[in-house]
Amino acid sequence: MLRPALALLLVLLALPARAVEPDPAQAPRVFARETVEVAPGVWLIHKPAVTDPPFEGNVTVIEQARELVVIDAGGSPASGRAIVAEIRKLSSKPVRWIAYTHYHGDHNLGAGELLKAWPEAVTVSTAKTRENMAGPPMAYVAGYAASYAGMADFAAGQAADPKLPEALRAGWARVAAAGPGMVAGYSGMQAYPAQRTFTDRFVIPDARAPVELVFLGRGNTDGDAVAWMPRQKVLAAGDLVVAPVPYAAHTYPGEWIATLGKLEAYDFRRLVPGHGPVQSDRAHIRRLAAALEEVRARVAPLKDLPLEEVRKRVDLADVKAGFTGGDPWLEVLIDAVFTGDLVANAWKEARGEAVVQGKG
Repeated sequence: MLRPALALLLVLLALPARAVEPDPAQAPRVFARETVEVAPGVWLIHKPAVTDPPFEGNVTVIEQARELVVIDAGGSPASGRAIVAEIRKLSSKPVRWIAYTHYHGDHNLGAGELLKAWPEAVTVSTAKTRENMAGPPMAYVAGYAASYAGMADFAAGQAADPKLPEALRAGWARVAAAGPGMVAGYSGMQAYPAQRTFTDRFVIPDARAPVELVFLGRGNTDGDAVAWMPRQKVLAAGDLVVAPVPYAAHTYPGEWIATLGKLEAYDFRRLVPGHGPVQSDRAHIRRLAAALEEVRARVAPLKDLPLEEVRKRVDLADVKAGFTGGDPWLEVLIDAVFTGDLVANAWKEARGEAVVQGKG
């Protein structure tokens, strides 16, 4: 996800934030990672509480004969250090390749720590992802800590509001409690654009665990790459697939549907989403594609109206329920990071307007 804290602030925050003091001692716990085996020689390094901030992307590690390939790299130096520690538990082999699925910072701002640990590693992405990482779409990184400080401050107020349901107060309390560690972890960050790029396909050969990096089309961004491990039949999808709640800022709804169709066609046994648990079927891909189709169908007839009027007229309660199951905390998240942006992008698409990465 790109800037989920800032997205929540824009939707929910009305008053100036008070200062949240950074706590470096708390950062290792807040950014802690765990590892699970996906297939022989393939592991997922993930943040267990996927629906609580910091919203950090999944990392996939593939063991080849002599070296390791890492897909994505965490969203901060703190998470990068946690990922390095997890990788070293798995193998003494060096990391040779670090591939970015897309430019969103929660998938690559930890790369500096991996490059410190393995200086010979080579970063790789699509050409569009490198362009975005080296340009204006990454400018938000300078304000990352401040946006999370504001989010934590707002969360503290929500957690103390007796009018809110207990489930919501508990969710906001978790955000507030993590605030000092998040602010500390998101300080002094920088992007590491890829050293190697490709437009369609980039193969990392190996006798037992080859990895294919492929651009299937635009969807969540204009440079999404997926990683396919044909021997293990594992597919790492980046933020083209996010569970349980998808993410839709600066997306291309119609093209996203087509790209999901290409994803579904892979003969995978396990799919690693950009966020969330490993999937063993196509149910979530199909649910997401159906949601995109439904939103486009409801928005297109209203394309000549102002966007704010479209937002008022399009009721997406049924679409949201398919992802949230009525969970109050997931309903907060889906409003903040999926449906609002999806309506805006479907409206632009229907009007023939361009979706530009990093711009509202």
